[in-house]
Amino acid sequence: MFRGIFHNSVDDKGRTSIPARFREQIRDGHETPLVLTLGFDQCLFLYPMDAWKKIEEKLAALDTLNSEVRQFQRTILKATDEVEMDQQGRIVISPVLRKEAGIHKSVVIVGMLHRIEIWDKEKYENYHAQTTQSLELLGQKLSDKGIQSLTL
Repeated sequence: MFRGIFHNSVDDKGRTSIPARFREQIRDGHETPLVLTLGFDQCLFLYPMDAWKKIEEKLAALDTLNSEVRQFQRTILKATDEVEMDQQGRIVISPVLRKEAGIHKSVVIVGMLHRIEIWDKEKYENYHAQTTQSLELLGQKLSDKGIQSLTL
């Protein structure tokens, strides 16, 4: 599971370093390459290959007679890249994905359980400022989804 938030930069070649804690998890039991794709809220999602294969199975099972399903599949898959981590733990974010996510020089990397999100720093800060609700209020709103408590 990926957890935590990290700040990093993107160099002129589009490379950014994956945090050491995440690198250890990726190299420990996950297949390479990784899959980098468009995410929601104008960020990128980075998946270990085993997690991405499960998503692909779900995407393939959707009803392609539905035009919204086709649009969703095309949007997600058009800019999906397989990426390798180099010896320094860096991945290359393609120009297409950088443009789609509005990524410039500074990024925020967030662990989201089975995936990693990569955000342009300014976009992340704006998103977070606009959507921040108290944990208590969010818990109340999500209680019907089975999220009753974060305590044991």
